[in-house]
Amino acid sequence: MTLVDSQPNSQEIKIAATAIIEDGVEIGPGTSIGEYSIIRSGTRIGAGNIIGPHVIIGEAPQDTSYRSETSYVEIGDYNIIREFSSIHKATGEGEVTKLGNNNFLMVNSHLGHNSVVGNNTTMANNACLGGHVSVEDQVTIGGSSVVHQHCRLGKHMMLAGQSASNHDLLPFMVYVGTPACSVSTNRVGLKRNGISQKALSELMRAYKIIYGAERLSHDNMMSKLENELEQLDEVKYLINFIKESKRGIARGVYRK
Repeated sequence: MTLVDSQPNSQEIKIAATAIIEDGVEIGPGTSIGEYSIIRSGTRIGAGNIIGPHVIIGEAPQDTSYRSETSYVEIGDYNIIREFSSIHKATGEGEVTKLGNNNFLMVNSHLGHNSVVGNNTTMANNACLGGHVSVEDQVTIGGSSVVHQHCRLGKHMMLAGQSASNHDLLPFMVYVGTPACSVSTNRVGLKRNGISQKALSELMRAYKIIYGAERLSHDNMMSKLENELEQLDEVKYLINFIKESKRGIARGVYRK
């Protein structure tokens, strides 16, 4: 175990007496690790993290193709990882499961192998990410929600509790149900994060093109997004996200 303390006056690293920290673990300044947590070799943890009791980080992936190759978990700074959460190391020689900065993983959250989570994301109790899931910044994943392997969750989107998705979920949107269906734009979250009124209006127009009653073909949908909307940064980001989708985007619409 390596305690990374690059600043002479940095905060103390606190590790509970009953925690198990294997050799080959790096822990940054100001991080605390709770009772009975297990941190496996190949885990790198940044500064100021709060890791609760009974957390398991760096355990072998739940993947039948894993052959005990050397792989890693990388955790950034100032994350809160609550009790009984688990983050598995990656499958593939030298591959990494990543958690960025300022994320909040509530009780019993799970990050599957090779998942990549950005910054300022919240995963509520029992939220589960399959292997190779990509989660961008400022995402909210509700309690007991499940995301299928290889899916992508775009920035500033929200997945409601007890939902499940096997498709990509678009940035700036809200989804609910199993399979996850669209509700609207994440208007409240976007306002809180300083998105302009102009961008809010164009994103709502985009939502109506993608999820409106007309049910456009993919090509017609993309044509309208590119030709009928003002190409603000947020709109361009949304369009590129769709273009880069490999699993396809969720196209269902939630109806009460």
